[in-house]
Amino acid sequence: MLGKGKNKYSSGRHRILVASVLCLFGFCLLAQVKPVKKGGQKPARSKVYLLHSDVLKKSPLNPDPDAQILIGNVAFRHDSIYMYCDSACFYEKTNSLEAFDNVKMVQGDTLFLYGDYLFYDGNTQIAQVRYNVRMENKNTTLLTDSLNYDRIYNLGYYFEGGTLMDEENVLTSEWGEYSPATKISVFNYDVKLVNPKFTLTSDTLRYSTATKIANILGPSDIVSDANHIYSELGFYNTQIGQAELLNRSILTNEGKRLTGDSLFYDRVKGYGEAFDNVIMTDTINRNMLTGDYCYYNELTKYAFATKKAVAVDYSQGDSLFMHADTLQMYTYYLNTDSMFREMRAYHKVRMYRTDVQGVCDSLVFSSKDSCLTMYDDPVLWNNNQQLLGEKIMIYMNDSTIDWAHILNQALSVERLDSTSYNQVTGKEIKAWFKGGRCVRWM
Repeated sequence: MLGKGKNKYSSGRHRILVASVLCLFGFCLLAQVKPVKKGGQKPARSKVYLLHSDVLKKSPLNPDPDAQILIGNVAFRHDSIYMYCDSACFYEKTNSLEAFDNVKMVQGDTLFLYGDYLFYDGNTQIAQVRYNVRMENKNTTLLTDSLNYDRIYNLGYYFEGGTLMDEENVLTSEWGEYSPATKISVFNYDVKLVNPKFTLTSDTLRYSTATKIANILGPSDIVSDANHIYSELGFYNTQIGQAELLNRSILTNEGKRLTGDSLFYDRVKGYGEAFDNVIMTDTINRNMLTGDYCYYNELTKYAFATKKAVAVDYSQGDSLFMHADTLQMYTYYLNTDSMFREMRAYHKVRMYRTDVQGVCDSLVFSSKDSCLTMYDDPVLWNNNQQLLGEKIMIYMNDSTIDWAHILNQALSVERLDSTSYNQVTGKEIKAWFKGGRCVRWM
Protein backbone atom coordinates (compact mmCIF):
# COMPACT_ATOMS: atom_id res chain seq x y z
CA MET A 1 0.00 0.00 0.00
CA LEU A 2 2.76 2.33 0.83
CA GLY A 3 4.44 1.55 -2.48
CA LYS A 4 1.29 2.26 -4.49
CA GLY A 5 0.72 5.58 -2.73
CA LYS A 6 4.23 6.60 -3.50
CA ASN A 7 3.79 5.82 -7.21
CA LYS A 8 0.54 7.78 -7.33
CA TYR A 9 2.19 10.74 -5.68
CA SER A 10 5.14 10.59 -8.10
CA SER A 11 2.77 10.40 -11.09
CA GLY A 12 0.93 13.52 -9.91
CA ARG A 13 4.17 15.46 -9.56
CA HIS A 14 5.15 14.37 -13.05
CA ARG A 15 1.88 15.65 -14.55
CA ILE A 16 2.28 18.98 -12.75
CA LEU A 17 5.85 19.32 -14.03
CA VAL A 18 4.80 18.55 -17.62
CA ALA A 19 1.95 21.06 -17.43
CA SER A 20 4.30 23.73 -16.11
CA VAL A 21 6.76 23.14 -18.95
CA LEU A 22 3.97 23.33 -21.54
CA CYS A 23 2.70 26.60 -20.05
CA LEU A 24 6.20 28.05 -20.05
CA PHE A 25 6.68 26.96 -23.68
CA GLY A 26 3.38 28.62 -24.59
CA PHE A 27 4.43 31.87 -22.95
CA CYS A 28 7.72 31.79 -24.89
CA LEU A 29 5.82 31.36 -28.16
CA LEU A 30 3.58 34.29 -27.33
CA ALA A 31 6.59 36.40 -26.46
CA GLN A 32 8.15 35.68 -29.87
CA VAL A 33 5.10 36.91 -31.78
CA LYS A 34 6.03 40.33 -33.14
CA PRO A 35 3.37 43.03 -33.00
CA VAL A 36 2.39 44.75 -36.27
CA LYS A 37 4.39 47.95 -36.69
CA LYS A 38 2.25 51.03 -36.77
CA GLY A 39 4.75 52.71 -39.07
CA GLY A 40 3.75 50.37 -41.89
CA GLN A 41 0.14 51.50 -41.72
CA LYS A 42 -1.24 54.48 -43.55
CA PRO A 43 -1.65 57.57 -41.39
CA ALA A 44 -5.14 58.02 -40.02
CA ARG A 45 -7.25 60.42 -42.05
CA SER A 46 -8.14 63.59 -40.24
CA LYS A 47 -10.87 66.02 -41.16
CA VAL A 48 -10.49 69.38 -42.87
CA TYR A 49 -12.41 72.00 -40.90
CA LEU A 50 -13.97 75.20 -42.18
CA LEU A 51 -13.15 77.91 -39.65
CA HIS A 52 -14.65 81.04 -41.22
CA SER A 53 -16.33 82.50 -44.27
CA ASP A 54 -18.37 85.69 -44.78
CA VAL A 55 -20.74 83.91 -47.17
CA LEU A 56 -21.60 80.20 -47.47
CA LYS A 57 -23.91 78.86 -50.14
CA LYS A 58 -24.42 76.03 -52.57
CA SER A 59 -24.15 76.50 -56.33
CA PRO A 60 -26.18 74.46 -58.83
CA LEU A 61 -23.46 75.14 -61.41
CA ASN A 62 -20.83 73.15 -59.51
CA PRO A 63 -20.43 69.52 -60.72
CA ASP A 64 -20.55 68.38 -57.09
CA PRO A 65 -24.00 69.16 -55.67
CA ASP A 66 -22.63 68.88 -52.12
CA ALA A 67 -19.93 71.51 -52.73
CA GLN A 68 -20.02 74.51 -50.44
CA ILE A 69 -19.30 77.89 -52.02
CA LEU A 70 -17.38 80.16 -49.66
CA ILE A 71 -16.77 83.88 -50.24
CA GLY A 72 -14.84 86.41 -48.18
CA ASN A 73 -12.18 85.86 -45.49
CA VAL A 74 -12.22 82.11 -45.91
CA ALA A 75 -10.19 80.05 -43.43
CA PHE A 76 -9.60 76.30 -43.09
CA ARG A 77 -7.64 74.11 -40.71
CA HIS A 78 -6.25 70.65 -41.20
CA ASP A 79 -4.23 69.32 -38.29
CA SER A 80 -1.50 71.92 -37.72
CA ILE A 81 -1.84 73.74 -41.04
CA TYR A 82 -4.09 76.74 -41.69
CA MET A 83 -5.32 77.86 -45.12
CA TYR A 84 -6.70 81.26 -46.09
CA CYS A 85 -8.13 82.69 -49.33
CA ASP A 86 -10.72 85.12 -50.77
CA SER A 87 -13.08 82.39 -52.02
CA ALA A 88 -13.24 78.61 -52.08
CA CYS A 89 -15.15 75.44 -52.92
CA PHE A 90 -15.27 73.03 -50.01
CA TYR A 91 -15.92 69.35 -50.71
CA GLU A 92 -16.64 68.01 -47.25
CA LYS A 93 -17.43 64.46 -48.37
CA THR A 94 -14.07 64.04 -50.13
CA ASN A 95 -12.24 66.05 -47.46
CA SER A 96 -10.81 68.45 -50.05
CA LEU A 97 -11.08 72.04 -51.16
CA GLU A 98 -10.28 74.53 -53.93
CA ALA A 99 -9.07 77.99 -52.92
CA PHE A 100 -8.92 81.10 -55.12
CA ASP A 101 -7.05 84.40 -54.89
CA ASN A 102 -4.69 85.50 -52.13
CA VAL A 103 -4.15 81.91 -51.11
CA LYS A 104 -2.05 81.42 -48.01
CA MET A 105 -0.99 78.25 -46.16
CA VAL A 106 0.66 78.55 -42.75
CA GLN A 107 2.29 75.79 -40.72
CA GLY A 108 3.61 77.00 -37.39
CA ASP A 109 6.15 79.80 -37.72
CA THR A 110 8.38 77.98 -40.19
CA LEU A 111 6.41 77.45 -43.42
CA PHE A 112 4.39 79.97 -45.42
CA LEU A 113 2.99 79.11 -48.86
CA TYR A 114 1.30 81.66 -51.14
CA GLY A 115 -0.37 81.47 -54.55
CA ASP A 116 -3.41 82.37 -56.67
CA TYR A 117 -4.98 78.90 -56.68
CA LEU A 118 -4.90 75.87 -54.36
CA PHE A 119 -6.32 72.40 -54.48
CA TYR A 120 -5.87 70.57 -51.21
CA ASP A 121 -6.71 66.92 -50.53
CA GLY A 122 -6.98 66.22 -46.83
CA ASN A 123 -6.72 62.46 -47.36
CA THR A 124 -3.44 62.47 -49.29
CA GLN A 125 -2.33 65.74 -47.61
CA ILE A 126 -1.02 67.05 -50.93
CA ALA A 127 -1.44 70.72 -51.80
CA GLN A 128 -1.34 71.80 -55.45
CA VAL A 129 -0.58 75.52 -55.64
CA ARG A 130 -0.58 77.38 -58.94
CA TYR A 131 0.32 80.82 -60.31
CA ASN A 132 2.62 83.30 -58.56
CA VAL A 133 3.60 80.67 -56.02
CA ARG A 134 5.89 81.62 -53.17
CA MET A 135 7.12 79.26 -50.45
CA GLU A 136 8.92 80.82 -47.49
CA ASN A 137 10.89 78.86 -44.91
CA LYS A 138 12.83 81.17 -42.58
CA ASN A 139 15.63 82.63 -44.77
CA THR A 140 14.72 80.61 -47.87
CA THR A 141 12.23 81.61 -50.57
CA LEU A 142 11.01 79.44 -53.45
CA LEU A 143 9.30 81.06 -56.45
CA THR A 144 7.44 79.19 -59.21
CA ASP A 145 4.09 78.97 -61.02
CA SER A 146 3.39 75.29 -60.28
CA LEU A 147 4.19 73.73 -56.92
CA ASN A 148 3.02 70.53 -55.24
CA TYR A 149 3.56 70.30 -51.50
CA ASP A 150 3.38 66.93 -49.74
CA ARG A 151 2.67 67.43 -46.04
CA ILE A 152 3.41 63.81 -45.13
CA TYR A 153 6.97 64.00 -46.45
CA ASN A 154 7.23 67.76 -45.86
CA LEU A 155 8.43 68.22 -49.43
CA GLY A 156 7.63 70.81 -52.08
CA TYR A 157 8.50 70.28 -55.74
CA TYR A 158 8.05 72.22 -58.98
CA PHE A 159 8.21 71.02 -62.57
CA GLU A 160 7.76 74.06 -64.84
CA GLY A 161 10.72 76.15 -63.74
CA GLY A 162 11.46 77.75 -60.40
CA THR A 163 13.83 79.88 -58.34
CA LEU A 164 15.20 79.21 -54.86
CA MET A 165 16.85 82.06 -52.92
CA ASP A 166 18.67 82.28 -49.60
CA GLU A 167 21.15 84.71 -48.03
CA GLU A 168 24.04 83.58 -50.26
CA ASN A 169 22.74 82.24 -53.57
CA VAL A 170 19.99 82.26 -56.18
CA LEU A 171 19.27 78.91 -57.84
CA THR A 172 17.09 78.33 -60.91
CA SER A 173 16.15 75.13 -62.73
CA GLU A 174 13.39 73.49 -64.75
CA TRP A 175 12.61 70.93 -62.04
CA GLY A 176 13.36 71.05 -58.35
CA GLU A 177 12.31 70.04 -54.87
CA TYR A 178 12.82 71.53 -51.43
CA SER A 179 12.42 70.05 -47.95
CA PRO A 180 11.71 72.65 -45.23
CA ALA A 181 12.62 70.09 -42.56
CA THR A 182 16.07 69.08 -43.84
CA LYS A 183 16.79 72.34 -45.76
CA ILE A 184 17.90 70.14 -48.68
CA SER A 185 16.95 70.98 -52.27
CA VAL A 186 17.51 69.00 -55.47
CA PHE A 187 17.61 70.57 -58.94
CA ASN A 188 17.51 69.09 -62.45
CA TYR A 189 17.70 70.45 -66.00
CA ASP A 190 19.34 73.81 -66.78
CA VAL A 191 20.45 74.38 -63.20
CA LYS A 192 22.08 77.71 -62.45
CA LEU A 193 23.47 78.91 -59.11
CA VAL A 194 24.35 82.61 -59.00
CA ASN A 195 26.59 83.97 -56.27
CA PRO A 196 28.06 87.52 -56.22
CA LYS A 197 31.53 85.96 -56.70
CA PHE A 198 30.83 83.12 -59.13
CA THR A 199 28.22 81.30 -61.24
CA LEU A 200 27.63 77.54 -61.20
CA THR A 201 25.78 75.82 -64.04
CA SER A 202 24.87 72.15 -63.98
CA ASP A 203 22.46 69.46 -65.07
CA THR A 204 21.95 67.98 -61.58
CA LEU A 205 22.67 69.67 -58.26
CA ARG A 206 21.89 69.06 -54.59
CA TYR A 207 22.02 72.10 -52.31
CA SER A 208 21.64 72.73 -48.58
CA THR A 209 20.29 76.13 -47.55
CA ALA A 210 21.58 75.44 -44.02
CA THR A 211 25.25 74.75 -44.85
CA LYS A 212 25.33 76.53 -48.27
CA ILE A 213 27.08 73.46 -49.70
CA ALA A 214 26.32 72.46 -53.30
CA ASN A 215 26.66 68.76 -54.06
CA ILE A 216 27.64 68.36 -57.73
CA LEU A 217 26.05 65.26 -59.25
CA GLY A 218 26.49 65.86 -62.98
CA PRO A 219 28.55 67.85 -65.52
CA SER A 220 29.03 71.27 -63.92
CA ASP A 221 30.93 74.51 -64.54
CA ILE A 222 31.90 77.04 -61.87
CA VAL A 223 33.00 80.34 -63.40
CA SER A 224 34.38 83.46 -61.71
CA ASP A 225 36.42 86.41 -62.90
CA ALA A 226 39.76 84.64 -62.43
CA ASN A 227 39.12 80.93 -62.90
CA HIS A 228 36.93 78.15 -64.21
CA ILE A 229 36.20 74.75 -62.61
CA TYR A 230 34.74 71.74 -64.39
CA SER A 231 33.56 68.75 -62.38
CA GLU A 232 31.04 65.93 -62.56
CA LEU A 233 31.12 64.92 -58.89
CA GLY A 234 32.02 66.75 -55.71
CA PHE A 235 31.14 69.38 -53.11
CA TYR A 236 31.38 73.16 -53.27
CA ASN A 237 30.96 75.26 -50.13
CA THR A 238 29.55 78.48 -51.55
CA GLN A 239 29.94 80.33 -48.24
CA ILE A 240 33.68 79.87 -47.68
CA GLY A 241 34.63 79.15 -51.31
CA GLN A 242 36.08 75.65 -50.85
CA ALA A 243 35.62 72.80 -53.31
CA GLU A 244 36.31 69.06 -53.00
CA LEU A 245 36.00 67.50 -56.47
CA LEU A 246 36.37 64.00 -57.91
CA ASN A 247 36.32 62.19 -61.27
CA ARG A 248 39.12 64.04 -63.13
CA SER A 249 37.94 67.53 -62.30
CA ILE A 250 39.68 70.50 -63.94
CA LEU A 251 40.73 73.89 -62.52
CA THR A 252 41.70 76.58 -65.06
CA ASN A 253 43.24 79.92 -64.14
CA GLU A 254 44.81 82.45 -66.55
CA GLY A 255 46.11 79.87 -68.99
CA LYS A 256 47.01 77.30 -66.32
CA ARG A 257 45.04 74.06 -66.23
CA LEU A 258 45.17 71.70 -63.22
CA THR A 259 43.66 68.22 -63.62
CA GLY A 260 43.62 65.29 -61.19
CA ASP A 261 41.63 62.29 -60.05
CA SER A 262 40.58 64.52 -57.14
CA LEU A 263 40.93 68.27 -56.52
CA PHE A 264 40.73 70.61 -53.56
CA TYR A 265 40.30 74.33 -54.24
CA ASP A 266 40.10 77.32 -51.88
CA ARG A 267 38.80 80.38 -53.72
CA VAL A 268 39.52 82.81 -50.85
CA LYS A 269 43.12 81.73 -50.29
CA GLY A 270 43.61 81.21 -54.01
CA TYR A 271 45.20 77.77 -54.09
CA GLY A 272 44.37 74.36 -55.50
CA GLU A 273 45.63 70.84 -54.79
CA ALA A 274 45.39 67.86 -57.12
CA PHE A 275 45.87 64.20 -56.23
CA ASP A 276 46.75 61.16 -58.36
CA ASN A 277 47.49 61.25 -62.11
CA VAL A 278 47.94 65.01 -61.95
CA ILE A 279 48.58 67.15 -65.02
CA MET A 280 49.22 70.89 -64.79
CA THR A 281 49.71 72.78 -68.05
CA ASP A 282 50.63 76.41 -68.67
CA THR A 283 49.63 77.38 -72.21
CA ILE A 284 51.04 80.90 -71.84
CA ASN A 285 54.57 79.93 -70.73
CA ARG A 286 54.35 76.57 -72.55
CA ASN A 287 55.30 74.16 -69.79
CA MET A 288 53.74 71.23 -67.96
CA LEU A 289 53.98 69.47 -64.59
CA THR A 290 52.85 65.91 -63.89
CA GLY A 291 52.88 63.73 -60.79
CA ASP A 292 50.65 62.20 -58.16
CA TYR A 293 50.44 65.42 -56.14
CA CYS A 294 50.48 69.03 -57.29
CA TYR A 295 49.87 72.33 -55.49
CA TYR A 296 49.30 75.68 -57.21
CA ASN A 297 48.73 79.13 -55.73
CA GLU A 298 47.08 81.46 -58.22
CA LEU A 299 47.91 84.53 -56.11
CA THR A 300 51.68 83.97 -55.79
CA LYS A 301 52.03 81.80 -58.96
CA TYR A 302 53.84 79.17 -56.91
CA ALA A 303 53.64 75.51 -57.98
CA PHE A 304 54.82 72.34 -56.27
CA ALA A 305 54.79 68.77 -57.58
CA THR A 306 55.98 65.48 -56.10
CA LYS A 307 55.47 61.70 -56.33
CA LYS A 308 56.68 60.77 -59.82
CA ALA A 309 57.06 64.44 -60.65
CA VAL A 310 57.97 65.35 -64.24
CA ALA A 311 58.32 68.82 -65.76
CA VAL A 312 58.19 69.48 -69.49
CA ASP A 313 59.22 72.83 -70.96
CA TYR A 314 58.18 73.21 -74.60
CA SER A 315 58.64 76.97 -74.85
CA GLN A 316 61.69 76.49 -77.08
CA GLY A 317 62.01 74.60 -80.31
CA ASP A 318 62.80 71.36 -78.51
CA SER A 319 61.11 70.12 -75.33
CA LEU A 320 63.10 69.76 -72.11
CA PHE A 321 62.03 66.88 -69.84
CA MET A 322 62.97 66.94 -66.16
CA HIS A 323 62.28 64.37 -63.43
CA ALA A 324 62.98 64.63 -59.70
CA ASP A 325 61.55 63.67 -56.34
CA THR A 326 60.27 67.24 -55.94
CA LEU A 327 59.69 70.06 -58.42
CA GLN A 328 58.96 73.68 -57.50
CA MET A 329 58.19 76.80 -59.50
CA TYR A 330 58.55 80.31 -58.07
CA THR A 331 57.48 83.59 -59.66
CA TYR A 332 59.26 86.83 -58.75
CA TYR A 333 58.27 90.46 -59.25
CA LEU A 334 54.68 89.68 -60.14
CA ASN A 335 52.86 92.19 -62.38
CA THR A 336 56.06 94.07 -63.24
CA ASP A 337 58.25 94.30 -66.33
CA SER A 338 60.98 92.45 -64.40
CA MET A 339 58.90 89.34 -63.64
CA PHE A 340 60.73 86.02 -64.04
CA ARG A 341 60.24 82.38 -63.02
CA GLU A 342 62.52 79.93 -61.37
CA MET A 343 62.21 76.14 -61.56
CA ARG A 344 63.82 74.09 -58.80
CA ALA A 345 64.30 70.32 -58.73
CA TYR A 346 65.48 68.32 -55.75
CA HIS A 347 67.01 64.85 -55.42
CA LYS A 348 67.67 62.30 -58.16
CA VAL A 349 67.30 64.86 -60.91
CA ARG A 350 67.23 63.60 -64.50
CA MET A 351 66.84 65.86 -67.53
CA TYR A 352 66.69 65.18 -71.23
CA ARG A 353 66.65 67.13 -74.46
CA THR A 354 67.89 66.00 -77.86
CA ASP A 355 71.02 68.20 -77.62
CA VAL A 356 71.75 67.81 -73.91
CA GLN A 357 71.16 65.29 -71.12
CA GLY A 358 72.18 65.39 -67.48
CA VAL A 359 71.90 64.01 -63.96
CA CYS A 360 72.50 65.66 -60.59
CA ASP A 361 71.07 65.86 -57.09
CA SER A 362 69.50 69.32 -57.42
CA LEU A 363 68.91 71.84 -60.17
CA VAL A 364 67.72 75.43 -60.67
CA PHE A 365 66.54 77.00 -63.93
CA SER A 366 65.88 80.74 -64.12
CA SER A 367 64.03 82.43 -66.96
CA LYS A 368 65.75 85.70 -66.00
CA ASP A 369 69.07 84.73 -67.60
CA SER A 370 68.06 81.40 -69.18
CA CYS A 371 70.60 79.66 -66.98
CA LEU A 372 70.26 76.08 -65.78
CA THR A 373 72.49 75.32 -62.77
CA MET A 374 73.23 71.73 -61.68
CA TYR A 375 74.47 70.93 -58.15
CA ASP A 376 75.99 67.92 -56.34
CA ASP A 377 77.87 65.54 -58.62
CA PRO A 378 76.40 66.85 -61.87
CA VAL A 379 77.07 65.08 -65.17
CA LEU A 380 76.21 66.61 -68.55
CA TRP A 381 76.20 64.77 -71.89
CA ASN A 382 76.22 66.33 -75.32
CA ASN A 383 76.48 63.94 -78.27
CA ASN A 384 79.79 62.11 -77.69
CA GLN A 385 80.99 64.47 -74.95
CA GLN A 386 80.67 64.22 -71.16
CA LEU A 387 81.19 67.12 -68.74
CA LEU A 388 81.62 66.70 -64.96
CA GLY A 389 82.29 69.00 -61.99
CA GLU A 390 81.00 70.14 -58.62
CA LYS A 391 78.66 72.62 -60.31
CA ILE A 392 77.64 73.06 -63.93
CA MET A 393 75.98 76.21 -65.27
CA ILE A 394 74.30 75.87 -68.67
CA TYR A 395 73.27 79.02 -70.57
CA MET A 396 70.53 78.69 -73.18
CA ASN A 397 70.11 80.70 -76.37
CA ASP A 398 66.64 80.29 -77.85
CA SER A 399 66.12 76.60 -78.37
CA THR A 400 69.69 75.33 -77.98
CA ILE A 401 72.49 75.31 -75.43
CA ASP A 402 74.86 78.25 -75.94
CA TRP A 403 77.69 77.56 -73.50
CA ALA A 404 78.42 75.77 -70.23
CA HIS A 405 80.56 76.69 -67.24
CA ILE A 406 81.93 73.76 -65.14
CA LEU A 407 83.29 74.75 -61.71
CA ASN A 408 85.67 72.84 -59.39
CA GLN A 409 87.16 69.49 -60.32
CA ALA A 410 86.06 70.11 -63.88
CA LEU A 411 86.49 67.27 -66.39
CA SER A 412 85.62 67.02 -70.06
CA VAL A 413 85.73 63.65 -71.83
CA GLU A 414 85.17 63.38 -75.58
CA ARG A 415 84.92 60.02 -77.34
CA LEU A 416 86.71 60.05 -80.72
CA ASP A 417 86.20 56.38 -81.65
CA SER A 418 85.80 53.03 -79.94
CA THR A 419 89.29 53.21 -78.42
CA SER A 420 90.29 56.93 -78.39
CA TYR A 421 89.21 59.74 -76.04
CA ASN A 422 90.12 63.38 -75.46
CA GLN A 423 90.19 64.47 -71.83
CA VAL A 424 90.57 67.93 -70.34
CA THR A 425 90.63 68.64 -66.61
CA GLY A 426 91.04 71.79 -64.54
CA LYS A 427 89.61 73.94 -61.78
CA GLU A 428 86.99 75.22 -64.21
CA ILE A 429 86.09 74.63 -67.83
CA LYS A 430 84.07 76.72 -70.25
CA ALA A 431 82.55 74.92 -73.21
CA TRP A 432 80.86 76.56 -76.23
CA PHE A 433 78.26 74.90 -78.41
CA LYS A 434 77.09 75.45 -81.95
CA GLY A 435 74.23 73.64 -83.59
CA GLY A 436 73.78 71.57 -80.46
CA ARG A 437 77.40 70.34 -80.49
CA CYS A 438 80.37 71.34 -78.35
CA VAL A 439 82.87 73.04 -80.68
CA ARG A 440 85.51 74.26 -78.21
CA TRP A 441 86.35 74.51 -74.53
CA MET A 442 88.94 76.20 -72.36
